[in-house]
Amino acid sequence: DLYKEFMAWMLDKGIAEVNSDERSQGKVVILGCGYQMGVGKFIEYAATFGVIIQRSSEDPNEFTAEKAVYGFREKYKEIPDLWKSLDEAVKKAVEFRSCGYVRGLVVDGRNPRCLRIKLPSGRYLHYAYPKYGTVAGFDGRKRKAVTYLAFDSKGVQTKTLYGGLLTENIVQAMSRDVLANGMFECENAGFTILMTIHDEIVAEIPLDSPLNLEVLLACMSKVPEWAEGMGFVLSAEGYEGRYYHK
Repeated sequence: DLYKEFMAWMLDKGIAEVNSDERSQGKVVILGCGYQMGVGKFIEYAATFGVIIQRSSEDPNEFTAEKAVYGFREKYKEIPDLWKSLDEAVKKAVEFRSCGYVRGLVVDGRNPRCLRIKLPSGRYLHYAYPKYGTVAGFDGRKRKAVTYLAFDSKGVQTKTLYGGLLTENIVQAMSRDVLANGMFECENAGFTILMTIHDEIVAEIPLDSPLNLEVLLACMSKVPEWAEGMGFVLSAEGYEGRYYHK
């Protein structure tokens, strides 16, 4: 239970001693701080979960936004290291129109029309018309970064890449690849997949089919070939019923 693990570390108590309110606080930290969220943004994010948190406090035992954000980065040092590695790799690739490797990923900036990041599955993330230059940071200070053109419902926007955003894009894309692999496994086993809802799938079988939930979960928990050796540990939960419900 990562939520309890973090709060036990921050509050200097045993995991079994972390209560439900403290676990809720740990949840917003784990879910919110993995992608370089700052203190102000974290306060807003926590409020969406109903967790009202102060920026700072003189009380060393009080849970605050600053303690949450910087405590997360201290406890899980490998994550900020990943932000930095990705940020530097992308800036180097775009500035020098080069191709490099970082954490099992290929960062290709040779094409001025598109920055590409090759995922372990073989798929690519694409960032249109990347440019390396000076931008205003979150704190208003000038810094060197890569910008790209994003196309969405609001039209064309210039956005800035940074380590946390790159991490978010990569993690979500790899999660999609894991989910897709499970779906292929399910179809190969004989399930008919009707739809997906975020990280869920809905599969259909005849009432007299030998297929069951146990087989479905085994399919969804199979580690993809491209992820073997990467330390993936997969599990799944589900239910059987005549109708879908949350």
